[in-house]
Amino acid sequence: MFKKDRCELCGLCITECQWMDVEKEQAVRWMTRMQSHEHTPVVDNCITCYSCNERCPNGARPFDLFASLQEKFLAPEKKPGIESMEAKFSFSGELRDVPREDTIMTTCVFEKTDPHLIQGELYNLPRISGKPFFCWVLFSHMRAQSVEEKHAREFVDRLASTGAKEIICFHDDCYAMLATLAPEYGIQVPFRPIHLSEYLAGYLKKNKDRIKPLEMTIAYQRPCASKQTPGKEHFIDEVFDLAGVTRVDRRYDRKNGLCCGGVKFMLELGDPKADQEKNILDAKQNGAQAMVCLCPVCIHSLAGTAKEQDLPVVFLSDIARMALGEIPAPGNV
Repeated sequence: MFKKDRCELCGLCITECQWMDVEKEQAVRWMTRMQSHEHTPVVDNCITCYSCNERCPNGARPFDLFASLQEKFLAPEKKPGIESMEAKFSFSGELRDVPREDTIMTTCVFEKTDPHLIQGELYNLPRISGKPFFCWVLFSHMRAQSVEEKHAREFVDRLASTGAKEIICFHDDCYAMLATLAPEYGIQVPFRPIHLSEYLAGYLKKNKDRIKPLEMTIAYQRPCASKQTPGKEHFIDEVFDLAGVTRVDRRYDRKNGLCCGGVKFMLELGDPKADQEKNILDAKQNGAQAMVCLCPVCIHSLAGTAKEQDLPVVFLSDIARMALGEIPAPGNV
């Protein structure tokens, strides 16, 4: 929820946006108008990467304001597609074969779409997946944040019905929903959400004597949802340190992490290829031997351009698997 009382009209949420080139005075004028529920170019050009929430120095959550205006002015013409997508992910049946353990992992819908990423000893633990455990964060990317909010409670309640004390989130979006968004919607989360990177760091620490340092230099692709939960970022670096991986310093990393382009394509805001190329080239030119992704969607979005530049794309947990000797490093590393 946008917190108007925290907004000091500094304009940073717009002037520091990577997808718009706006001077401070203009940004302040637009922000003032949007707080009066008026349409501005920000509404049209926002690609829903959530960076503005992270850049706001006062935690006003400006993206939530932009999202409400996108839904007001842009979503109506896309309503049939939004409703169709909502129906696709809705679940009203009875939950079956739900594990009853203190710690379980939720893999969202990726057991079906990307099963190759959920392999090996790291994933030998009770898991839940599928439509009943879809986190709905996709819909804020679709300019339909109300759909995300509408289904947030059922998502939390279904996870809570397992009785687990801790739930490990395979997908960054699921963690963002549990750690930030659900509480913003006034929903109590009665278990501790654990980010995949925290789980991986803990697993590597417990198996430190088995680690063979990879001695790789990598670039990291920070997904959009991570802008909602910056407090867990140190676990990403812990995984890399434990695995013997060096994260290169580059322009499009950390707070300046660039969207993979998937959302830009989905919203029909132009061909994302040029943005993907500058992202991949930024990684290569700074010495990266591979691009490490946390989000499966980022892998799909960047794979083609990365292949053209001969830069392997690796999932974060596969870095841990490589360090433990379970799978080999990419061929050209």
